[in-house]
Amino acid sequence: MKKQSYIIALVAGVFALASCQDKDWDIPEGIPYGNNSLEAGTTVTIAELQSTYASVISSDNYKQITEDLWLRCVVNGNDYGDNLYKQLSVQDETGGIIIGINGSDQGAFMPVGQKLLIRLKDLYIGGYGNQAQIGGLYNGGLGRMEITDWKQHVRLIMDGMAEAQAFGSMKVDTIDFDPNKTMAQQSGRVVRLSGVTISREGTPVIAPDDGSVSLVSNCVNRTLSGGNAGNKCVLRTSTYATFKGASLPNGPVELYGIATIYRGTWQILARTQSDLTWVK
Repeated sequence: MKKQSYIIALVAGVFALASCQDKDWDIPEGIPYGNNSLEAGTTVTIAELQSTYASVISSDNYKQITEDLWLRCVVNGNDYGDNLYKQLSVQDETGGIIIGINGSDQGAFMPVGQKLLIRLKDLYIGGYGNQAQIGGLYNGGLGRMEITDWKQHVRLIMDGMAEAQAFGSMKVDTIDFDPNKTMAQQSGRVVRLSGVTISREGTPVIAPDDGSVSLVSNCVNRTLSGGNAGNKCVLRTSTYATFKGASLPNGPVELYGIATIYRGTWQILARTQSDLTWVK
């Protein structure tokens, strides 16, 4: 947390310095992250991407994007709470998708609500457990892209910039989770689950690492039932998450998170402790 706070302060200092040096600048032209020279060409929506590469995603395969396509999106989840490991979750007005980046402290530069312009050409798209992802090649399959590649393909758009007008009314919204909707309609989106009960096996905290529950890739999957959880829905939390020790509730609660899917099971990823509404 101290490292993230330091980076945020550093970025803020750079912005403030630029404003002092040239009072005509409402927003600095050079943002100290990403590729400031990117200019959008043919834009595509997340829904269009998922439709175009539907067979690749559903077969857990991958394909390089060879067309010069551009994505305008907004960050809805990052690694700030250490539950999205080297991943960024983004959405637009049509859907959401996961981006794999081999780098940490993404939340310090790309907080929730940050608008992004992404050049998709030469990046890879595919599926992992049928979850749509954008990334790079790793050990002959779809994995995280290197941080240097990511910075060449992304530009941060601030609200005061002229480019921001192209985003329209795009903002981070929350939808009520509906297990009957398709993956493309909900995956990668911020969802709200109401009146759900969380399983309480082992030590009664979100993600114990004391051996009292089984771990899958250093994560605890707690079954969600009742309310609007439907069948095959879990709250997936890393044992490295900053809120792993939050106490489990005794009854139905409301919670938020990024909806992802793994082979027919919905996995809800809380981003920070504030997504766990019962924790005060």
